Amino acid sequence: MYMKKTFNLLATVFFVALIFSCKSAEMVPVKDEIVDSPYVKTYVNTSVNKSTNTISTILVFNQITELTAIHPMSRERWTFTAANFSYDQSSTELKINLPKEVPYKISDLAFHIVGDALNPGVFVLTGIDSARGAPGVFFEGKIAVEGKDYVYDKEAERITCITPINVDTSSFQICWVTKNGTVTFSNNTQKYKDAYQKFQNEWSRSVNLR
Repeated sequence: MYMKKTFNLLATVFFVALIFSCKSAEMVPVKDEIVDSPYVKTYVNTSVNKSTNTISTILVFNQITELTAIHPMSRERWTFTAANFSYDQSSTELKINLPKEVPYKISDLAFHIVGDALNPGVFVLTGIDSARGAPGVFFEGKIAVEGKDYVYDKEAERITCITPINVDTSSFQICWVTKNGTVTFSNNTQKYKDAYQKFQNEWSRSVNLR
């Protein structure tokens, strides 16, 4: 199922090989389409790290305007306003005060957010194992060139786009290795499906040979 201006990331922990994908099969149904607006446009499923019970986003946001907690099994959902959560742009961590009526722990839930992401995109490569090699970065069906298309800050674990990648509409794929698996974060990859698969296979071989 595809939705206009919609990102769908799997809410998973860094215990297994992770796959984050935008505009892909959804874990839980999204009932309402995002209201088109000049600034609130990106809809993202967050990642919950069960070992630390923290929630973070890969995309960096200017602001987050709405957050919804969803229980993947029962499909129950609760939507929160800014009074119930705070967002740290530097770490991309979301801190949520779950109301008493939510009968689950943070680690039991998936979280969807609506907000205004930075454009061109800034991505935090959470948990990257830099010793295994650089991330794989692919824009619009081509291998992106560091220093020309993006800047990679190894210490901050961040990729900042130079090429104007719009996180809602552009086609991109970013891959990196953690100590517990591989993460793939992508959007609108279908039209370059074969190219992305080829690039990812080559990148995967290079990091796994180290």
